This record gives sequence, C-alpha cells and structure tokens, in this order.
Amino acid sequence: MIRALILCQMIVISLFATDKLEVTADNFTHIEAQRKAIFEGHAHAVNGKSEIDAQKFIILFDENNRAIEYRAISNVRFEIVKPDQHVKGRCDNLLYRVEEETYRLRGNAKIVDLLNGREMSGDEVYLDNKQKKASAKSDRKRPVRFIFKMKDVEKKKEGDSGK
Repeated sequence: MIRALILCQMIVISLFATDKLEVTADNFTHIEAQRKAIFEGHAHAVNGKSEIDAQKFIILFDENNRAIEYRAISNVRFEIVKPDQHVKGRCDNLLYRVEEETYRLRGNAKIVDLLNGREMSGDEVYLDNKQKKASAKSDRKRPVRFIFKMKDVEKKKEGDSGK
C-alpha cells in the first residue's frame, strides 16, 4: 500500500519580514481559541537552511498571530543554521521560546556545535542564545558529556610540525 507522503502542506507562517517557516505533516489541526497549530505524523519544518523533524510539531501564537513558542515532540532531529550559529542535534522533546531565544532539549539530548567544535549531551540540555549560556543535566543512569576542541593544543601542534 502506498502511503500518502504529505497529506497536509497547509500552512506557511511568516516569522519575520523576509523569513518564513514551512511545515508539512500527515495531519494538521488549528485551535484558534488556544492560538495553537498542531502538525502530527512525519512533521517537517523548514526555515531558511534550518530544519527540524519530529512526530509532532506545535506552534503557539500571541494575540497578533506571531509565533511565540515551538514544541517538537518525539524522535526530534534538527539542524539550526544562522549567520553566527550552526548546530545539529536530537532529543525526545524540544521547546524553543522565540522572544527569550532559549532551547530546552529533553530526553536523550545531544547537540553538536559545528562552528566551534563542541558537543554536549545529557538527559536535558538548555541553551540560552541571548545570555550565551548552556547547561546540561543527567539522569542517574549516565553522566552529562561535554566535548570541546582544545585550541591551544591545536596551535602548538601546528607550530611543532615545522621543527
């Protein structure tokens, strides 16, 4: 049986004057009284070069129909590309608050900063772009993990290669 790949490509949401978010999924529900759009089943969102995949994607709006919060639920995979940021990651659930510019990744969370060569994983990872902060928490089964490039070591290696 051939399954319809996309049953709903019903919404393109303007985020900024030049950017737009395009979301596709198997099903779409809009609940105006709650200012909520729900995309379920193979949800895929694209904004410029940034992408996110999840089983469920929820967008909450303010009274002026501007997106204020994004939630990605179940088997979340993402890549965020901005002029000063390029990260890839995964988690069970992701919450992004637009105004605060914060990301909360929960459950089997892993994020890789491709620009700075850093990797962080844990049961919960929190990123605050405005404050330039990151933190991770672990469940008791395994520790938080942070990997980063040692720039001083790399410089010494480059200097030693000419000897």
